[in-house]
Amino acid sequence: MKIVRASVISAVISLVGLGAWCETARAQATAPPPVAIEPPLVDFGKVSPGSQHAAKFSIRNLGAQPITIKSVVPSCKCTGVNALAGSVIAPGASVELLATLDVPRTPGEKEAKVFLTFENGPAPMMAVLKAVASLPINATPAFVDALKQVSSGTIAVASEDGKPFRIVSAGGTAPQFVSFDPAKESPKASYTIKWTAPTTPCESMPLWWIIETDRADCPLIPLRIRHKCTGSRADPTKSIRYWFVPEPLGVAGRVVQGESVVVPITIEHYNPQGKGAVVRPDWSTIKGVRSVSPEMVASLESTRLGGREVGNKDEVALLVRVAPAAGVKGIVYGFIEIETATGCGVVAISMQVVPAESAK
Repeated sequence: MKIVRASVISAVISLVGLGAWCETARAQATAPPPVAIEPPLVDFGKVSPGSQHAAKFSIRNLGAQPITIKSVVPSCKCTGVNALAGSVIAPGASVELLATLDVPRTPGEKEAKVFLTFENGPAPMMAVLKAVASLPINATPAFVDALKQVSSGTIAVASEDGKPFRIVSAGGTAPQFVSFDPAKESPKASYTIKWTAPTTPCESMPLWWIIETDRADCPLIPLRIRHKCTGSRADPTKSIRYWFVPEPLGVAGRVVQGESVVVPITIEHYNPQGKGAVVRPDWSTIKGVRSVSPEMVASLESTRLGGREVGNKDEVALLVRVAPAAGVKGIVYGFIEIETATGCGVVAISMQVVPAESAK
């Protein structure tokens, strides 16, 4: 009985202690944080694809004790930050967090987070950057959602300036309009078109569904195809060559027959199983670029280690010169192959080829 009674008393004491701890935890959870990020979100709104945007955040100490920043970590390599780790913020003082957001070269929403941790008490916090890569003509949604066995749907396409335009092709074929007959009606500033998911095997599944228009300032609208075959299955060899292409489409835009354009491509180091460790330093040694599609030719113009951020050894920026093959016209969706010392990977290239007399 004494053993039982002692156990009961101990349990009661433990419960009382646990209750007090829970009350403290609840008080801490409801108390305002000793650090404020001002503003918590910077929304750049609609911006040009491929652009870069700078933001400033103020990290303010609201407490009565100095606070030390332990780490500042962006959620992706599309975001650069200034070095604040180790910075001490006095009570009532603040430091400035500088962040830049690299917007993708293809249309759609982009959100990035910057995570901050502290040495002495405050819970982890984050600053958020948002933007929408927008073209003169935009599609809603900005992707083809063919997941969960969905095989068809519709997309709204509209010009930002309200001017009429024509949709020449969609997904490589004549567009299928909803409640619009191009043979009987004049061009409009907005349309609804149908899409049908490709039915090809995974190894030949396209990653992009391209809308072609007659607007010189927006000849192509690339939409990413969301499909079980366009995720990790789309590039099965990236883990053994230690790099991948974060934006696997180069948009060449409108190209005149007989001429060429330069398309920027970035490759990024890839070793998630090794937590990013570089086991093949020669992964970034570019050996060549060539076209693997007969509709176009390609050559390597230049390379630069570091991508947009000088000193970043996890990226290589390539400039690739592409041109349509002789006699080719209309929309081209082909592939180039990038070869490094560790292996080869392909990148899609899209262009609208027009005769020289049409470009005048």
